[in-house]
Amino acid sequence: MHKSLFFSKIPTSMRNQGCRRSRFPRLLPACGLLLAFAASGVVAQERYHPAIDPDLFPLPENLSAGVEFWKDVFATYTSDQVVLHDERHLNVVYSVVDMSDLRATGSSELQIDRARIRRVRAEMSRIARALRDLAAGRPAMELPPDLRSIPSRMENIEGGRTKYRRAAGLIRSQRGLRDRFEEAIEISGMFMPGIQRILAEYGLPAEIRCLPFVESMFNYRARSKVGASGAWQFTASTGRAFLQMDEAVDARSDVLLAAAGAARKLRQDYESLEAWPLALTAYNHGAGGMTRAVRRLETRDIGVIAEKYRSRTFGFASRNFYPEFLAAVIVYADRDEHFPGVEPFPEIQFDVVDRDRYVALTDLATATGVEMDELAVLNPALDRSVLAGSLLVPPRYPLRVPAGTATRFEQAYAELAPERKPDRQAAFGYRVRRGDTLGAIARRFGSSVSEIQRANRLPRADRIYVGQRLRIPQQGSGRAAPPPVQRAAVRASEESASGEARSSSQGTPSDIVHVVRNGESVHRIARKYGVTVTAVVAANGLRRPDLIHAGQSLRIPGGGRDVVYRVRRGDTLSQLARTFGTSTADIQRANGLRGSRIVVGQTLRIPAG
Repeated sequence: MHKSLFFSKIPTSMRNQGCRRSRFPRLLPACGLLLAFAASGVVAQERYHPAIDPDLFPLPENLSAGVEFWKDVFATYTSDQVVLHDERHLNVVYSVVDMSDLRATGSSELQIDRARIRRVRAEMSRIARALRDLAAGRPAMELPPDLRSIPSRMENIEGGRTKYRRAAGLIRSQRGLRDRFEEAIEISGMFMPGIQRILAEYGLPAEIRCLPFVESMFNYRARSKVGASGAWQFTASTGRAFLQMDEAVDARSDVLLAAAGAARKLRQDYESLEAWPLALTAYNHGAGGMTRAVRRLETRDIGVIAEKYRSRTFGFASRNFYPEFLAAVIVYADRDEHFPGVEPFPEIQFDVVDRDRYVALTDLATATGVEMDELAVLNPALDRSVLAGSLLVPPRYPLRVPAGTATRFEQAYAELAPERKPDRQAAFGYRVRRGDTLGAIARRFGSSVSEIQRANRLPRADRIYVGQRLRIPQQGSGRAAPPPVQRAAVRASEESASGEARSSSQGTPSDIVHVVRNGESVHRIARKYGVTVTAVVAANGLRRPDLIHAGQSLRIPGGGRDVVYRVRRGDTLSQLARTFGTSTADIQRANGLRGSRIVVGQTLRIPAG
């Protein structure tokens, strides 16, 4: 037993309980016992990282390799790399499949994805053959050179040669997340101060602020295969238990509202399970599942449960959820070391306006002169029907408005006519009859299929049944006002021949304009042009840098700096010179080119114009 990773000789039932949160009185007896142990000379676990309280978040020795593995996934391997490893022993890494060669030659994402699948399958087959050969007694020196070290990597695993045959069926692939973690650090800046205030309000440990890195990389649009949604990945059923979810609001889509729901859930699970490692694992596996694990194994030690608990639903993700969380906490705490120069975005600023009745958001926008688009950005939890005016903002929803405008909104609300502030939602109920279709119901009541689907959260229009109660949004319930500003995509003819950047007629002469492509982020765009994210955000007045969209034009401040550019299909030197406001001769001199020939994937330094 490694003394730096365990409480020395402290019983499991006490080892997994925290001491510093007075909001949980059941912890106090354990605290007293731990102090008694300390007084008697028994030393508690040493602090394995300054960002983590080991009393609340102990690290069992058998999970330490998992923490190191996930640290590498977060901080070392990029999304162009796939790590092939043993599913049970994460310190056994066989090889890394790297797709950066295709990225450098300008291959499309679809081409890269298809090639990744082929390469990973081929590499897994190659590793499995080597493992089966070892199980059959073949000497390691007869294996491919890069796989000859497998026996030394697995020397601490019991089982003789049979362990190789078993391992052949446990090869797993894990895509790197370094670039996504880097972007998540930037996005987290907008929400992290608010999350920390919420956790403190509920008496939760500060470490839990890093849970969205594990769940979604702070992507509030994230949707999982099992229906989990938002940055905190609530399923619909769990969301309804801890969040506001109705026809007008889905709080899962709001990072801060969902943080409060996550705090409520985690507090409830902690009070039931009495250990933070179990409460966190329950966030993935369910509190009921963790209760069964504790009862079956008669322990609250997450290390024992991760190693010995067997359940159809307790798979790789659940076993590794706690080590992955610890790794995220550590990498975030050491972000300056792992991601030098990466700065979080500024905290999002807003006021909250309380109301005692339902109100159309369009009414408030019209009365205050605030753009609906701005209100939509501040209130991602509001359904599109609310933004369009066919559903009303519920009174218990904390409506966000631009910072400094609360008084204006409160006055506008107070001055609205009483009939514009009803005491119920702008919809009525209808019970489905035999022969009904959603289209027929929509036509009958002057609504639309899409609005009825949104109001009732119906995933498919053909999935209604006799006797089902539907909420029918009323047309015109909100004052006639345009929906949020539609973001017009820039036509291809307006783009440069490279499809990425063109000279700007505004701003400084060295500025260029980039047309956002699908999947691009401010971080990637800034890195491409050799400028800082802060400079791009400031140059474009982006209040929510995480919400840029395909077709949007961004001004890239040149600031007199050269730009590093990777040649794409169709590029020519003369076209690049026009795009970046320089000359063909200057590009040739900057890159030592004698002629005008350039190739796809070639990296060029474009001197400032």
